[in-house]
Amino acid sequence: MNHFTIEGPLNEWIVLFHGTGGNEYSLLQIAGDIEPSAHVLSFLGDVDEGANRRFFAPLKAGTLDRADFDARIDAFLKDWPQLRPEQATRITFMGFSNGANFVLGLLEKEPAIADRVVLLHPSNLAYTITEGSNAQIIVTSGAMDTLALPGDTMKLTKQLEAVFPNTTLKLLDGAHGMTEQEITYLQDTLR
Repeated sequence: MNHFTIEGPLNEWIVLFHGTGGNEYSLLQIAGDIEPSAHVLSFLGDVDEGANRRFFAPLKAGTLDRADFDARIDAFLKDWPQLRPEQATRITFMGFSNGANFVLGLLEKEPAIADRVVLLHPSNLAYTITEGSNAQIIVTSGAMDTLALPGDTMKLTKQLEAVFPNTTLKLLDGAHGMTEQEITYLQDTLR
C-alpha cells in the first residue's frame, strides 16, 4: 500500500486512511488542524473502483467481501511493524468512511494498534471485535448521513464501548462529509 510521511517536530504521529474517492492528501488539512506539529503517515488505498480509490473491495449487497477484507487487513498488519514509528509518544489512527471501516478491521485483529482512533462516518459492517484496549476511540456521524446511517453507527459505538471503555460518539448535523463543526469538535477533543 502506497504511503507518504510528513515530518513534524513532535513525537506524535497521526496515521491517515482516506474515504472512497479520496487520496493520501484528503485528510491532511484535518490532521493539521488537530495537531500541526505532529508527524503524518498517510496511506493510499490500492483498490480501484473506476476512478475511486478504496482500501478493500466494494460491498456486495451491503456486505463485506470478507476474504478480500481480511487479506488486506493481514497485509497491512504484516507491513506495520516496519512502518510503525518506534519513537512515537502517541499514535492516532484516523479514517474517513472506507478508511474508517478499514481501521475497524485493524482493531478486530490488533486492538492496541494505536493510542487514539478517530472513526469518521464509519459503517456498521458486522465486525467481530472481541478484545479491546485502553485506546481512546472517537466516532463521528452525520444526522443526515445516508451512506453510514447514524442509527447503525450508534449500534457500532455500543459494540465498541463493550471492549474499548474510552469510546465516545459525536452525532453532528450534516451528511456524509466533514463539516467545520466536526473539525472543531475533533480539535477540542484531541488537543
